[in-house]
Amino acid sequence: MRVAEILIVDDQPDQIRFAGEILKSAGYRVYVATSGKRALSFLETRKPDLIVLDIKMEDIDGITVCGKIKNNPDTKEIPVIFLTTEKSPEVIRKGFEAGCSDYICKPYIREEYLARVQVHLKIHQQNKMLTNANEELNMFCSAVSHDLRSPLQVMGMLIDALNDEIINENKEEVIKISDMISAKAGELDTMIKRLLEFSRMCNAKMNMQQLDMDEIFDTEYEELEKLEKDRKINYFHGELGTISGDEVLIRMVVKNILSNALKYTRKCNTAVISVSMEYDKPFKRISVTDNGAGFDEEYSDKLFNVFQRLHSSSEFEGSGVGLAIVKKVMQRHGGAVAIRGSVGKGVTITLTFRE
Repeated sequence: MRVAEILIVDDQPDQIRFAGEILKSAGYRVYVATSGKRALSFLETRKPDLIVLDIKMEDIDGITVCGKIKNNPDTKEIPVIFLTTEKSPEVIRKGFEAGCSDYICKPYIREEYLARVQVHLKIHQQNKMLTNANEELNMFCSAVSHDLRSPLQVMGMLIDALNDEIINENKEEVIKISDMISAKAGELDTMIKRLLEFSRMCNAKMNMQQLDMDEIFDTEYEELEKLEKDRKINYFHGELGTISGDEVLIRMVVKNILSNALKYTRKCNTAVISVSMEYDKPFKRISVTDNGAGFDEEYSDKLFNVFQRLHSSSEFEGSGVGLAIVKKVMQRHGGAVAIRGSVGKGVTITLTFRE
């Protein structure tokens, strides 16, 4: 888990030392600025998770510093807690107007100081998660509305064409267009089913346990290989060990990745798919490499969005949801997924798990 970073802004050495001891003992990473100017300079290159700011300082008072922080788009979301010896309503009002989240009156006790810091760190983290979720939801809705609309528009045009051919009593064209409509309806049905799968996966309760990744990769590959007729495939993996995860979701990840590897190597005379594990404490990285169609790395970030495809559906079938599912599952496990490759030279997908 990432360690929260806190900036203490105070020009009193005793206060800095006392506050620093409290925060460090709680496991936080502490930075110190001994003036308002130094604090603003620090924030130009580093963005802490929270700022504890003394109101009375010799160069620039804390309220002015807070105002500058909140007027800067790069720092305005960082919560600021004021330290003050003054308890007058006027000072408190000015502090909140400047944008502070809370204040602590001196002298303070360790428990109060730490409790207020923890509360505002938690609120800040929840706000960031909510912002990210809203951005993801907007992107998701945009992608879904666009990609579901496309087959519907084609079906509408085909139905118009079908009506014309019925009037003209052209039986062959009627059958041909009917088949095309049926195919588009099937495509739409697949997209909706995959969206439902994605939605269920996002909200499913996780049952964490130790998982044998050698067994999971072997069984998922064996099931997928049954669908690959008359192909020459070299599949192998080293010792993959165990990870902590939800078996249903991790199997979904493995199935999607191996399915892609098999799909995008179909044009190879001999498909080569290898799986390896690298241990870099506290991380375990499992990489799946193939020698298939590959892709232009310029578009690698887009591959994990819903309905994103870099190959036409006529060339390689698929819904464009698989890698979005992989990314979401890895996020839910506190891990990450990365992809690299080049056109015509295959792909490597790396799953990073934390112990």
